[in-house]
Amino acid sequence: MKKFLSVLLMVFALSSLFAEEGLASWYTSDRPGAITANGDVFDSSALTAAHKSLKFGTRVKVTNKENGNSIEVRINDRGPYVEGRIIDLTPEAAKQLGIYRSGVARVELEVTYEPENPETKYVSGAETGWYTIQIGTYTNIPSAYAVCENLKKAGIKPSLEIVNETMVRISVANVQAYMLEETLGKLKEAGVSEPLVKGARNPYL
Repeated sequence: MKKFLSVLLMVFALSSLFAEEGLASWYTSDRPGAITANGDVFDSSALTAAHKSLKFGTRVKVTNKENGNSIEVRINDRGPYVEGRIIDLTPEAAKQLGIYRSGVARVELEVTYEPENPETKYVSGAETGWYTIQIGTYTNIPSAYAVCENLKKAGIKPSLEIVNETMVRISVANVQAYMLEETLGKLKEAGVSEPLVKGARNPYL
């Protein structure tokens, strides 16, 4: 009886894995050392991909509906953001799937493995209860100053960081979870509609 239940649970788990059909495309980085959404360095020769919602670290079998080719990729980025497209592949993955020349093809996605926790090199704000809200990075000092003044008028204290000795990164640091939505609301009123929200470590530990 126990063996039967174990098999039944395994079949249920496999049958409940995510499946999707739509268009696949491929993408690359415009600069060396670019970082993917989960913190990996983008590698055009790796079998990885971008998906809008699957957990980082999820393994996906991608089947080209036009030629029958199949590969398995690991999700480590977000995208694609073109209507109708469901996955963005690295150049190497696109070559193995047979869509490198065409650029786009209809595919079927089947999740073969999903980690319990997302595989990311970033701190999870859901776990720590703290966030950093990145406003932007500026090469023009007067523009950065104007942004800081605008944030101060909205009652927000900006945090500044020098990047590569030539740029200024503006963020709102040490935002607790219960203040996140309120802070985002203030930023929106100040004209910052799409800031980058990142998890942060507890500053008091």
